[in-house]
Order: sequence, then C-alpha cells, then structure tokens
Amino acid sequence: MATRRIPLEGAVNFRDLGGYPAQGGRTTRWNTIYRSDSLAELTESDRRAFATLGIRTICDFRLSGEVARKPNRLPEGHTIREVAIGFIPEGTLDMLSSIDAGRYGAADIEREVLVHYRKFVRDHTAEYGRLFDAILFEGALPLLMHCTSGKDRTGFAAAAVLKAVGVPRDTIVADYALTNDHRRDISHLFSSRLAPDVVGTLTHANPRYIQAALDEIDIAYGSTQDWLAALGVDEQGRKRLVELLTE
Repeated sequence: MATRRIPLEGAVNFRDLGGYPAQGGRTTRWNTIYRSDSLAELTESDRRAFATLGIRTICDFRLSGEVARKPNRLPEGHTIREVAIGFIPEGTLDMLSSIDAGRYGAADIEREVLVHYRKFVRDHTAEYGRLFDAILFEGALPLLMHCTSGKDRTGFAAAAVLKAVGVPRDTIVADYALTNDHRRDISHLFSSRLAPDVVGTLTHANPRYIQAALDEIDIAYGSTQDWLAALGVDEQGRKRLVELLTE
C-alpha cells in the first residue's frame, strides 16, 4: 500500500493500479492507470508531485454541479485532456437527502448502495464505455479517473478496468477495499451533523458492494467479453487494453 498510494495532502485516496496479476501470467503496469478522490484541495506541493506523474488524461465522474462546487486544482499550464463523464445512479440524491434529514440509518444506506452498484452495470454502460474509449484514445496514458470520494463511481471504474484485463476477482475486491484505509471527508455534502455509524457506513468501501456489481455483470451479460461488448469494447479493443495496461 505504501507503494500503491501516492502521498498527497489534498487527495487522500490517490492510488496506482499497477502490480496486479492479470490474464496470461501478465501484470498490470505501474504508472499507467490511477484512481483518486477529489482533486479540488491539492496543495502547491501536491501540484508539483502531480506534474511528475506525467498524467495525460483525467476522467471525471462528477456531475457538473459537483465540479462547479469543487473544481479540480491541477498544475498551472497543464495540457491534460479532461474527459467529463459526470453521472450519478438514479436514487442517489434521494438517498443523500434522506440521510441528511435523519430518515436513513446504516442498514438503509447499505441496502440502497447495493442497488446503486448494480445500476453501475445495468444503467451506466454508456458512461463506463466512455472510460474505455478514453483509455484506448491514442496517447491517452497515463490516465487518472476520479470522483468525489473515489469510492463508488471510481471504485467500480477501477474494478471494470481490472476485470477487463483479467485481474482475478479477489484481487479486484481487495483493491476496492483499500479505500477503507484512506477515507475522504464528505461532511460538506450534508447540512446536519450525522451520527458516527451513518458516517462510517457512507465512507465504508464494503466488499459486498463491489461483489454485487461483479455478480451483476455475470447475471446481465454472462461473460466479461459480452459485458465489454455492451460497453463498446470489441475483441480487438480488449486485446489492445491488455497490451496497453499489462506487461
């Protein structure tokens, strides 16, 4: 984890997806795909460190309103291609409102979030298809994908990329769970002070969530190949992903 996490002051969950076992005895490349939480609080020191990573593309899963409230703070004069893939699963905003109003407890949140992770698979093929388009775009790498906390939309994005190149399921789940070691403060999303168990549930990268999404891929599509095809990635595209992202 000390190697995988990029230590920044303003982004607590910035990680490299390199070093994982992939299909055919290969390994995911270091310094190629990164995942992160918000980039809005990067310090000057962070921006200098960020510049050394050579990132060429950023895929931002936040809604336009989220971006307006917390714009990315990138290095001055950067030439990074920014790809806006803003979305949020249907029902998420209602859930956040119910939490803020004190109507939802920890068990309610877990139930709703499980539903949202299944929706990543069934309802958001277009958005995650755009992620793969961005990865396959000529000269796109290294690439960073992020949202606000780096847990949900980005968590499934990371799982999708790892699954696409044949990383084992248990490794995908373990990568997802690493977010628990570096949780983003999301208190700014709420007007009221939330109970500790509610806060903990909201920021918890529960392995059941990503497992539900991976199960949904099998239920809805039957195979990784057919799921990728639904995202617009054909067999040639998948081979190119393996070439670009593994060694």
